Amino acid sequence: MENETKTRTYDILKAALAQKKYCDNHGFPHFAPQDGCCRNCGKNIYVQHEKSYGKDVTITTGISVEEAGKSLVTGCPHCNISYCD
Repeated sequence: MENETKTRTYDILKAALAQKKYCDNHGFPHFAPQDGCCRNCGKNIYVQHEKSYGKDVTITTGISVEEAGKSLVTGCPHCNISYCD
């Protein structure tokens, strides 16, 4: 999994544009915040965040440019709030 995160690109502008393009191309509603900032936790959904749980467990959250361009964003990857409820 560590190698998987290294091959992802995290860029707020590019990811936001990729999500807009994905939604437009598929006729989907655009649920993600336009600027990427979550209204609940305040973190940007298109920025990678890591949280450690002890010395052996680290969880990485965030939506990469690649992910934003191929799937519908319906919630915050950091706090898990839904944008479509």
